[in-house]
Amino acid sequence: MTYPPKSELYMQYREMMFEKGFSEAKQKTGHFFRQATEQTAFVINLEDDEESCITILYGFASTAYMAGDEEWFVNHGSDMDDCQVRNMLCIWDTESEAGAKTIISNFYEQYKNHVKEEILAVKKERQKEFLAHFARALKPLGFKKKGTKWTRELENGRALTFDAQKSAFSDQYYFNVTVHEASNLYATYSYERVVMYGRDIYNWQLMTQDQIENLIQYALKNYIEPKLN
Repeated sequence: MTYPPKSELYMQYREMMFEKGFSEAKQKTGHFFRQATEQTAFVINLEDDEESCITILYGFASTAYMAGDEEWFVNHGSDMDDCQVRNMLCIWDTESEAGAKTIISNFYEQYKNHVKEEILAVKKERQKEFLAHFARALKPLGFKKKGTKWTRELENGRALTFDAQKSAFSDQYYFNVTVHEASNLYATYSYERVVMYGRDIYNWQLMTQDQIENLIQYALKNYIEPKLN
């Protein structure tokens, strides 16, 4: 397989991955991994972007075989959504590179001995913390939580529900705002999906605290408060 054209900096990082004991997926260029425990691997995926920086996705992924294919992980590595505990950063220059090395190294040291079940528990806790941002914003407005839905009764037997809906196809979230009969969520009067900057699905583990808060404030201002008022 011919390696696709990449920047000089990208190729330098690729060589660095090999020097650090990483393997590159046979069928997925830029996907690197190094075994951590029996069923987990430390993952670093490299990607060139249009602004001459290197985007790095890093985290821990399960190496459990998919669909009975024992070579799946070796061939494909871990995509963004398959990496159970993940972060992302960009490197533009030597200063950002030094900071990135420290961040990634500290992250690795924190979780390197975690077995698969412990990695999944970390992900679950992260997910809980993510959804807690929405709870803190909606509870003061009179919304009551059930699962990943928050509902507030309106007038005339209606109710407003904000739903954090996990995608069936990826580890990402949609956010839906529905006005419906108070006694029947499926008797809908209006339905909207939160769209911010043209995006309607959000990779929650890769969002910063500021991005999460900006999304919440945007949803409140443009989708929820108009219906409450």
